Amino acid sequence: MGHLVEDISGKALGKIKIGTTDDTGVHRLNRLYCMAFFIVLTLFASAKQFVGEPISCWCPAQFKKFHVAYANAYCWIKNTYLVPFEQVLPEEHKEREEMEIMYYQWVPVIFAFQAFLFFLPRMFWKHWNGYSGFDLKKVLKIAEDATYESPDERKEKVGYLAIFVDRWIDVRDSIVSKSKTKTKIKAACANGGFHHGNFMSVFYIFTDFLYFANSLGQIFLLEAILGNNFLRVGPDFIKLMFESKKWEDMSRFPLVTYCDFDIRQLSNLQRWTVQCSLPVNLFNEKLFVVIWFLLFGMTLLNGLHFIWSAIIFCLPWRQHEYVKKYLSLTGPMFYNSSGSARQKDLVDKFVERYLKRDGVFVIWMVSANTSQVLASELVDALWLNYCKKPAIQSYMNLNEDEIQC
Repeated sequence: MGHLVEDISGKALGKIKIGTTDDTGVHRLNRLYCMAFFIVLTLFASAKQFVGEPISCWCPAQFKKFHVAYANAYCWIKNTYLVPFEQVLPEEHKEREEMEIMYYQWVPVIFAFQAFLFFLPRMFWKHWNGYSGFDLKKVLKIAEDATYESPDERKEKVGYLAIFVDRWIDVRDSIVSKSKTKTKIKAACANGGFHHGNFMSVFYIFTDFLYFANSLGQIFLLEAILGNNFLRVGPDFIKLMFESKKWEDMSRFPLVTYCDFDIRQLSNLQRWTVQCSLPVNLFNEKLFVVIWFLLFGMTLLNGLHFIWSAIIFCLPWRQHEYVKKYLSLTGPMFYNSSGSARQKDLVDKFVERYLKRDGVFVIWMVSANTSQVLASELVDALWLNYCKKPAIQSYMNLNEDEIQC
C-alpha cells in the first residue's frame, strides 16, 4: 500500500503543479483543483438561480401576473415542503413545516464554503511552516531548476543546497534555554519543537490529517445540511444504474413541492397552498452525485496518503530504510554496503542525530517535487558534509577497541 501511494503522489500527481510549491501532489489536488472545482460549481449554481426561474408555482386562476411573481419569490425565499402525490396534504401546519426542504436556496453558499474548506489546511501549513526557519519553497525551487541543468551545474547547485541544509541543521541543533527540560511535561512538549528536528514533519503530518478530516467531514456536513440521506447517494446511484432506472427515482432532490403563504385582504388573512416546481433541483441532483464520488475518492486518497506519511516520519526504521536506499544507490565516499558495525552506527547517527525527522522530510519533499535522482545526489552531498565534520572524522579514525570503550 505504501509503495502504491508513494508512486501515485510522486509520479502521477507530481504533474499537478503550478509553479514551485512546498507541498505534494495530493495536497495540490485538494487545495488547488478541488477548490477550483467547487468555485466553478458556485458560479454555475449562482447562474442557475439568478438567470432564469429557479422556481415556478402553479397559482389559482384569479392570481394576476404580479401575484404569481410574488408567490414565486415568496416560495423561493421561504422553504417549500415535500408531500408525495400518493399522500394527502397534512392539515396541521406544524406537520408541513417538518417536511420543509431548507437547502436549495443555499446551494451556491454551500459550494463556496466547501471550496474554502479545501483550502483551509493549506493556510494552516503555510502559517506554521513559516516558524520552522527553513525556506522550503526556495530550496525546492533551486532543486527543481537544478534538475534540468548540465551535470556540472547540477552538482554545483546540489552542493549549494547541501551547504544551506547543513547550516540550517547547525542552527536547529543549537543549544536553547535549559528551562525547557526542567520538567517532563516541558521536555515532552519540546520534543515536537524546532530544536529537536520534528517541527516541519509533525505539522506536515497534521496537515495531512486535516486534508483527510476535511474530505471525510464534508460528507457528514452535507448529510446534516441536506437531510436526504446523502451518505447513501453513491451506492443508491450505482444501484439505480444497474437497474436501468431514471435519476428522478432517487427522490432525494424533489422537482415538485408545495408552499403555503398568507395574503392579508383588509382585516382578513387568507392562506393559499400552491404547487411549485423546482427545476434547479434537476441540476442539483447531478451535481451532488458527482460531489459524493469526489468526496469519497478524496477521502480514500487522503487517508492513504496520511497513513503513508505517518509511516515514513513516525517509524524510525522506515526513515533509516528511506535514507539507506539513496546511499546504497550511489555509494558515496565514506559509505560501503559491507554492513560493518561502525558503518551501521555511522548511518544511524547520520539519520537520527544529524538529519532527524525534519531532514528526512526535506529529502522526501525534494524527491516528491523533483526526482529521486536529485534527492539521491542531495543525500550524497549531505553525507559527505556530515562525514567531513571533525567529530565524525575522529570517530571514523578510531579502532574497534577504542569504539567499544
